[in-house]
Amino acid sequence: MSNETRPLTRTPWAEIDKRVRRVDEDRWISSRFAPPPQRRALTALYALTYELVRVQEVVSEETLGLIRFQWWREAITELEEGRPARGHDVCMALGEEVAAGRLKTGALQKLVDGYQTAFTEQDRSKEPEAWIALTAANILIPVHNWAEEIRGVSAAYAASRRKATQAFGPHVTPAPKPLRPAIAHFRLRKLYCEGRTPNPLTKRFSIMKAMNTGEV
Repeated sequence: MSNETRPLTRTPWAEIDKRVRRVDEDRWISSRFAPPPQRRALTALYALTYELVRVQEVVSEETLGLIRFQWWREAITELEEGRPARGHDVCMALGEEVAAGRLKTGALQKLVDGYQTAFTEQDRSKEPEAWIALTAANILIPVHNWAEEIRGVSAAYAASRRKATQAFGPHVTPAPKPLRPAIAHFRLRKLYCEGRTPNPLTKRFSIMKAMNTGEV
């Protein structure tokens, strides 16, 4: 019998994780508190989110942007049909998590649709922040009664993060413990609406407090 060890995955998870940490540190820190399988699904979700956000950042011509969104839409459809993931590392990550049942292709398609709407209307307030959080919450616990709170707080967090408002937003009851790795970063809205740019240590302290108390 051969003693050769083989990798269980071809997906470059370490590189994807580093990328998410670099471009979306808030969500990345929160995701560290999730169990390892769910943490990997959150990483794949946030990596896709970054790819969709980048369309707005790097494409100025609407037609070219729509081509990119369609590429992702077709790639996700192929995963739903059970076909091999495309060679893009995020596609590979999504393929693993869809196969494991932790990500749903319908939710991913809705994410693409939301970012396309924000792109074509040139309105970042229409980015699907609530849907990102709801999809992340579903990874951790499929059934909960916190959807309304997530919608309200995610909008306030997103607006304060991009400095579109200094309003704190709704005050909500403590979040259920299983959901916290998907939404603990919402607590950072307190710092953002004060006009502060928290450093990584401050972010970790704030998110850890949200994890311990559920106060987001």
